[in-house]
Amino acid sequence: MPRKMPRFDLQLLAQTKVANDIVMAGERSRLNSGSDWTNKRLEFLYELSYLRLFAAWEAMLESIFLRSLCGYASRHGQEQLVSGAYYAKISGAEAAMLAAESRGPVTKTYVLWHSPTMVVNRCRLHIRSGGGLSTPAIQEIVIASNQARLEAFAAVRHRIVHEQKDAKTKFDNATLMFAGKTYEASRPGKFLRDWDKNASPQCRWIDTAIAELAAMVVQMV
Repeated sequence: MPRKMPRFDLQLLAQTKVANDIVMAGERSRLNSGSDWTNKRLEFLYELSYLRLFAAWEAMLESIFLRSLCGYASRHGQEQLVSGAYYAKISGAEAAMLAAESRGPVTKTYVLWHSPTMVVNRCRLHIRSGGGLSTPAIQEIVIASNQARLEAFAAVRHRIVHEQKDAKTKFDNATLMFAGKTYEASRPGKFLRDWDKNASPQCRWIDTAIAELAAMVVQMV
């Protein structure tokens, strides 16, 4: 019997809760102590929390992918590999993944997970199907179905760590898609702390991001 895919969705929520608790502590402190917690300071907290969320998301994607190569079964069953045989260990699956994406004599030591296109291509390179001869891998299906949202979430992450014009432009495009507006100085914290008025009940945009990413992981495990 194949090993079951771990509940990475629960792990993602647990990791993001720790970071988000810091944000909520900042909000409570502002209510209690006032001026020590300016809007700008709180916005920085939201940005740090989001970085933790996105790092956890990327880690979950990699963990699910590598275990799929080792024959772990999600609720959808086992994936069928292009190579025809599952890897015995996670380390073997990781070595195969890195070798497949390396160029020249030097083997990569890591691959990127922020780009939906990269993840989809990685799935197609290694996984033949998701339980049927013509069915894509479940991870590919979920990522491809949410590609526009994921690219926008990645743009928020990149804006936190980059000051280039390109990062600002892509962030502004992301918030236009999410909230229908841009934010002063293209600051991610202003967006993440803002209210998602399309949500019911209304919540902050960082909570929307957590909920959406966790829901995607649920579909993969």
